Amino acid sequence: MFLKIIFSSLFLRTVFDMRIITITILSLALFAAARADAADIPSASDFSKVELAQELAAGGMKKLLGWSGGNLYFAKKDGSVSVVDNNGKELFALQAKDSKGGPVLKQPEAVAVSEEVIYVVDSETNLVAMFALHGAYKGSFGAKKGGFFGKGDGLSSPHGIAAHDGIIYVADSGNGRIQMFGNNGVFLATLEIDSAPENNAAREKELPYKLLEPTEIAIDALGQIYVLDADDALIKIYSPDGAYLKHLTVEGKPQSISIAHDGIYVAERGSLAIHKYDFNGKQMYSFGSRGKGRAQFKSITGLATDQDRLVIIGDSAKGVADIFRVEAAVRIEPVVKHLSRTSVRWEQAIPLPVSRTAWDGKEAIYGIEAGDENSRIVKIVNGEVAGEIKVADFSPVSVVVDRSGAVWALDRKKSKIVKLDESGNILASIGTRGSRKGELDDPEDFAISSTGIIFVADSGNSRVQAFSGDGVFLKEIRSDVSGKLDEPVAIALDPQNGLYVLDKGRSVVSIYSAKGEPLGVFGKRPDGSAILAKPVSLMATQDEVFVLDSNRVKVFSQKGQYIRSFADGGSGPGELAEPVAITATGDTTFVISERGNKRLQAFTTLHKLWTPEQLAAQGAVHAIELRWAESLLPYVKQYRIYRSQSENSAFVQIATSNTNQYIDQGMEADKTYYYRVAGETHYGYVGLKSEAVKGTAKKYVPPVLENVQVTPSSWQLKIQWQPLDNQYFSAYLIYQKDGDTYTQIGETTLPEFVKDSLIPDTKYTYYISTRSTDGTESDKIAVTASTMPFNTAPLEIEVVKLRDIFSNTYKLYEQDGVGLIKLTNYTNKTMENIKVSFLLNNFMDFPTEVKIDKLLPEQSEEVTLKAVFNNNILTITEDSSIQAMVEASYFQDGKRVAFNKNPTITVYDKHRMTWDEHDRVASFVTPKDAPIINFARSIATQFSETKDESQLAAVLFDAMGVIGLTYILNPIDPYQISLAKTETTLKTDTVDYVQYPRETLERKSGDCVDLVTFYSSALESMGITTLMVEVPDHILMMFSTGINADPDGYTMDDMYVIHEGKLWIPVEVTVVGKSFIKAWELGAANYYKWKDKGLAILDVHNSWNTFKPATLPGSTLKTMDVTAGDVEKKFPGDFMSMLKISSRTKTRRYLQAIEKNPDDMEAHQQMGIILAKIGDREEAMKYFDKILVSEPKNAAALNNRGNVLMLNEKYSEAQKAYLAATQASPEDPYVWVNLAKSYKAANDTKKAKAAFVKAQRLDPSMKIKYKALALELLPSLE
Repeated sequence: MFLKIIFSSLFLRTVFDMRIITITILSLALFAAARADAADIPSASDFSKVELAQELAAGGMKKLLGWSGGNLYFAKKDGSVSVVDNNGKELFALQAKDSKGGPVLKQPEAVAVSEEVIYVVDSETNLVAMFALHGAYKGSFGAKKGGFFGKGDGLSSPHGIAAHDGIIYVADSGNGRIQMFGNNGVFLATLEIDSAPENNAAREKELPYKLLEPTEIAIDALGQIYVLDADDALIKIYSPDGAYLKHLTVEGKPQSISIAHDGIYVAERGSLAIHKYDFNGKQMYSFGSRGKGRAQFKSITGLATDQDRLVIIGDSAKGVADIFRVEAAVRIEPVVKHLSRTSVRWEQAIPLPVSRTAWDGKEAIYGIEAGDENSRIVKIVNGEVAGEIKVADFSPVSVVVDRSGAVWALDRKKSKIVKLDESGNILASIGTRGSRKGELDDPEDFAISSTGIIFVADSGNSRVQAFSGDGVFLKEIRSDVSGKLDEPVAIALDPQNGLYVLDKGRSVVSIYSAKGEPLGVFGKRPDGSAILAKPVSLMATQDEVFVLDSNRVKVFSQKGQYIRSFADGGSGPGELAEPVAITATGDTTFVISERGNKRLQAFTTLHKLWTPEQLAAQGAVHAIELRWAESLLPYVKQYRIYRSQSENSAFVQIATSNTNQYIDQGMEADKTYYYRVAGETHYGYVGLKSEAVKGTAKKYVPPVLENVQVTPSSWQLKIQWQPLDNQYFSAYLIYQKDGDTYTQIGETTLPEFVKDSLIPDTKYTYYISTRSTDGTESDKIAVTASTMPFNTAPLEIEVVKLRDIFSNTYKLYEQDGVGLIKLTNYTNKTMENIKVSFLLNNFMDFPTEVKIDKLLPEQSEEVTLKAVFNNNILTITEDSSIQAMVEASYFQDGKRVAFNKNPTITVYDKHRMTWDEHDRVASFVTPKDAPIINFARSIATQFSETKDESQLAAVLFDAMGVIGLTYILNPIDPYQISLAKTETTLKTDTVDYVQYPRETLERKSGDCVDLVTFYSSALESMGITTLMVEVPDHILMMFSTGINADPDGYTMDDMYVIHEGKLWIPVEVTVVGKSFIKAWELGAANYYKWKDKGLAILDVHNSWNTFKPATLPGSTLKTMDVTAGDVEKKFPGDFMSMLKISSRTKTRRYLQAIEKNPDDMEAHQQMGIILAKIGDREEAMKYFDKILVSEPKNAAALNNRGNVLMLNEKYSEAQKAYLAATQASPEDPYVWVNLAKSYKAANDTKKAKAAFVKAQRLDPSMKIKYKALALELLPSLE
């Protein structure tokens, strides 16, 4: 396989193809070939596979500095650092300018990457530069800055750097030491090699424990420090606290080192071979050699590894970087024994010259700023001054904020403590100058406990005094456990109100209880030498005491044990110059005020956690419960839980817990598991893991069943119990007992058991237990019950529900049925092939039948009774109660066994309905009933030229009034009752009497429902679509005009109703006898009154899907003669009014178009057509004439003008119009057909024939489309 790698920027050189080379190497074999005194050749098992995976062209590279996150870091000749991805492409370069404009990097030596920061150590500029992962410069640390480390020297020719657990380790080659910094440059300490007590033995044995010229440094997973000392060519290993552990014995002189998860790689200077050692120092294998070939080196300028079995070798002499893929051991997470150092992170600097400070427990810091005459107290929020407190003639030296948020200050000049408001007003005052109890002399500092006790460092009187919050003297403290106080200058209280007093005169800190009882002293070593040089301030946290000592901060335990120190002199971030006060601003945050730098710096302590104590594991059901001692440290965020199946195998993190306990659930029973726990801080640092503890999960043993109940019958016992809700439940077991022997007779996963085929009136005992998925079984519970005596029918028929039958919808019951029965088998045997039949005598020709294949003992099954009625049911004239026959039969032992039930059903005559289903009324809308058709058509023929729906509906309604149709109010209207539903009545089942439309016509009267169904039926018979409109306590109807609704929602002032894109006319039919216009007005008013308050639309067309119109017998009702004259006489002008209204509605949009554009001839054309169709021919002609004035040869206008003349029977004028149209559009066959019609109307057959022939020639289909005309002229045509 060939790899082609393309590079840019730094690596602009010829790209070459290379073959991956697999090198099978014998450990130390290369040395055996090179040296006569080589070691014995190891066995074949020592062979290891190494592949040259990639060779990157790296022209211009001076040195490989490191490898992290898939990126390589190379030193370039110009002093910058090139960041390259694993394909060789340069991503960006690292470089920046210092304050003088010079480059920060000149001779970069090594790179470390940690917590999204790139650290570059430079041996010429003697500093560590920090960059973001995307290359942005973030500052530097380590250079000489006037008194750095208190000796005037910073880093000197540093060559190596490593990062571990938030600590930056620098190999300070020129000074022969390892320096440690926080993750953004706060100086922590020098690795304590010289002072570590453990190194005394190494000194006595003359072991090479000291560092002379450290050039490279690496940290393993245990936190052990590996240092390559160039002076004596040894790789020395130290514990995190500087104790010398050992040095590696390696081949030749090591030039570079790198640590992987499974060992140490060492580049040997002489042979240029790479050796791998395990962590015990045993050599594992070697590869590589000096040479010019592939996988050989001309130089080694950098060695790096990653966690993916890759080793990269920089070779500046060849101008390449070789990446090898090696075999790696199984990754086992080590158990760290040494706690990593606590670190400190610099946060910000606030350029404000304040001395002592106080925190309000929230977001504000109060500080004392000295002025020319008076000092002021400034309030600092988010790094900015947010307010100030000024008091006249006031010299504060200390400030405190109590638990209530009140500000207190100590006025040394007047020797008193005052309580202030935000405006500087003194609210309270404590103390006066003097030496007696309660008096103060040159007081330096004070503190207020959580209980309100005020402690004052009364320096001039060499004592500490305690006052209550209202100024009452409580106690004086003049000594500690080692002697008298000399010059107490600072006071601190921990969260438990423990008191710490800094005695400047003795350079010690005295420890007291919350009651002021002396507990201890610290600040000196056992030999009496001072730990504290020039202490000036202190603060106490939950578990530590910080002492500000010169330009360092020294940290002690609450019992006084020295723990660590950090910071040193200088003016850079994290450096100090004449610091005067240190104040806690949170559980892990604090500020230090400096007089020398005139600023306030903020810091964060990055704690490392000890192992959780008292870890214990307790087995539970498929779970292991872990508990450990709860930590009181506020910076513990959570705990990480690790598990393994072996005490010595790898532990894997399985969970986190915010409390001091965790339950590991779902574990395999009877299996032992091992656990460790480690704490994690809010900043993500994980502490030491605990010692391993083990636990074994238990099997689940189900409890005894509860709430067992028995339901007996003659041949069956049904036993039920409370179900067991548990994931380890398997099944319920049922037993019978014979003597002392239990026999299992059943198993179920349901919380019930049914025992069939029992003997009636007999006592039985069963035993029930629960089995788990673990195979364990609960104790058995005994259940005793007796079957019932047998005294019921073997097959019982129970009528569940029977519906009353409405004869007008008799077809409905063929599908939906008339009721429901339930059959129950009360025997101990299964019944098969049960036939259920239903019959209603005289109204059904044959019984309906349903078959049940099988009915088990004690089982029930419901059956729907369907009915196919004959037409006799429509002959019922009165509501009747009729006895039905229900029979269930089956065969037993070859004999038919039958059981009967005879329930009573009410059958209503064909006029009856209830309003529980409003759709039922649709069966009374009968547009195909002959009397209705005859009546409607007799009216329509009087107005044969009228095609407009609105006009036809109007004359039909007026005709109803002519024949005397009358509305009769029903005093007890079931329809109204059905709509008046209240919480007390809820009447929806009242039976209503509804007439068929033929009966309403015959009787000439009806209520609102009768009139609505009649009018709707008549309109539907004429092809006009109708809808019923239900409003509270009433019903009306509306019909479609066929007119499309305009987009602007035009309804003619709410006279029309827009429904499904059409205009509809609502009609109040009960005013029959009055004009249609009046009925329309009332219908529209009623509709809009209830539109959004209970109105409902009933579409009879949809309702007919279920409730079909009744098929009625023939009728002898004679058609009533109503003439157009009768209608016009009774309702003069009604027809013409509807003509105008309809005309205006239909032509509205075209009138608007003409108003907008009077020359819109198409609008004129449509106006004429519409007007002609609705019968307003005179008005229509005006529009056609208007077109012809503008366009004399407009064929459409000429043709339409001829059509109007034909309707007016002016055949001669019509012929002239058609002839003109044929001249304007000679190819239009339809105009020729119209011309033929006009000649035929004038009895001019010859010309008619000629015109039709012309039309047929133009379009042969004309003969078919106008077949009657063609046949009439056919003899002549032939």
